[in-house]
Amino acid sequence: MVDGSHHRRKNNTALKVGTVVLGVLVLLGAVQAVTAGTIGVGALSVTLRQTTSDAAPSTTRPATTDDTVGLDGAVGAAESSPSPEVPTAGAEDRTAEGSWQQARGLLTVEVTKVENRGGALRVFVTAVNASTAKMDLPVASVAAVDDTGRDYGASLSTSKWPGTVTKNSSVNGYLDLDRKVPGAAGAFSLTFAGIVGQLAPTGGSVTVPGIPVPR
Repeated sequence: MVDGSHHRRKNNTALKVGTVVLGVLVLLGAVQAVTAGTIGVGALSVTLRQTTSDAAPSTTRPATTDDTVGLDGAVGAAESSPSPEVPTAGAEDRTAEGSWQQARGLLTVEVTKVENRGGALRVFVTAVNASTAKMDLPVASVAAVDDTGRDYGASLSTSKWPGTVTKNSSVNGYLDLDRKVPGAAGAFSLTFAGIVGQLAPTGGSVTVPGIPVPR
């Protein structure tokens, strides 16, 4: 009788121990499943989820120029206004071409073109020396008078005039008058005074009259 009771107690103890061990194994399996994603050991392990290293890499779309434009549009950024059109240079220029000349002795002075640059006159001149000695026609001696009585000189800094005409030759250049012509002026005369040379015109000057002011 004692042996029977002892045997039952032994079986009950073994059953309890087995239940505890089973519970511990189940708990360890749950922890393993959560942390490692597998259940079991070795060949008997089963993978429950994909590990981080096997997961497909996420992609991030880089910002592009189109994105920037879209953002600007979203916040209502206004496009920059074009610069105002710059007036074309020389829009007020007027030109008269022809032949206005005067000869004295062996020297001929001819005006071939006049440019009106907003009231500033540029006069294109040809001088012909038909003598056997050179003549000097200095810029500083140039004078002009328009039909309103306004007088002018020639600009020493911007005029392009050689000043000396050698024997049996001609020169070309232009003279910039040093003042603007008034709107009422319609014509002017141009004078080379103080001409120097062995065979220079008597009185040392030549005047070309009736040169039109371009309008």
